[in-house]
Amino acid sequence: MPGTAAREEYERDLLVQLTRRWGHRVAVKKDELDLDGHFDPALPDFPEHLVPVLGLPGADRLDRDARERILSAAWIAYNAKTAAIEDEIILPACRLMLRERIPVRRDEVAVDALHQTIIDEHYHILMCHNAVGVTRRRRALAGVRFAPDVWAVVRGRAAVRAGLSGFDRDIVDIAFSLAAETTISGFLSALATAQEIQPMNRITTDLHRRDESGHAVVFRELCGSLYRSLDSAGQQVFREALVSGLTAFRSADLEPWVIVAAQGGFEIGVDQLDEWAASRPPPRRDTAPLQLLLDDLGIGPDLVRPGT
Repeated sequence: MPGTAAREEYERDLLVQLTRRWGHRVAVKKDELDLDGHFDPALPDFPEHLVPVLGLPGADRLDRDARERILSAAWIAYNAKTAAIEDEIILPACRLMLRERIPVRRDEVAVDALHQTIIDEHYHILMCHNAVGVTRRRRALAGVRFAPDVWAVVRGRAAVRAGLSGFDRDIVDIAFSLAAETTISGFLSALATAQEIQPMNRITTDLHRRDESGHAVVFRELCGSLYRSLDSAGQQVFREALVSGLTAFRSADLEPWVIVAAQGGFEIGVDQLDEWAASRPPPRRDTAPLQLLLDDLGIGPDLVRPGT
């Protein structure tokens, strides 16, 4: 029966499965976390091995208080970057894909998935804001702030968009969002699994990470539908922007670490950090979810190189 076949296909639709479970699986639908209740002042706010400034010459002479202030500032920076990715990269792309001019899948389920993602991302920004608010208050770091354009990924997208307009610019925005949503879980996992740090920080990051696994599916489905609808020139723009996005996401953020180090009285320069970053491989990002889409689209594995 055609009706039965259509029903079975509907039930197999990944977006159908995600949107149905949304109310049970996402952070925004759960009870608010008692942030102060999960704050342990005796524990560090961030893993030391993830703070490059503590590996620079002279860092070994910092006392315990200075190191702890640097770790607290690193947590603030981490959340500022996360919020910037959500606000500057992902949310604009979600809103773009709701517009008629963007040829993505636009049935009721796809529109539901996009609106649910928008709600999730706004809530993630609020989670970052609330968690950092506790840290600023409890650690006396009220003045530590980071502008969105201080992050390499935000600047990277601006560079790729420069000189573009209209549909090509839209393609760049969506390709960067695909790079973000299919690799951000790895970015979050380092903290979500760090048992030695502040429980508040680990738990909030893990809640965010769990949501992002669903978002990766949403973006694979919708960006796949977009790519298939493009002509060869448009597909080339998309592929090049996707590579640029992946490169930007693994680029070192230098200026923010100077600000972080200063909170512990450790004066360093961007040149020192640049030299440090150049001597080490770029951080790895989990590109397996993205590779699933590329395989489905027939795009060669060379687009996403190991370590990208």
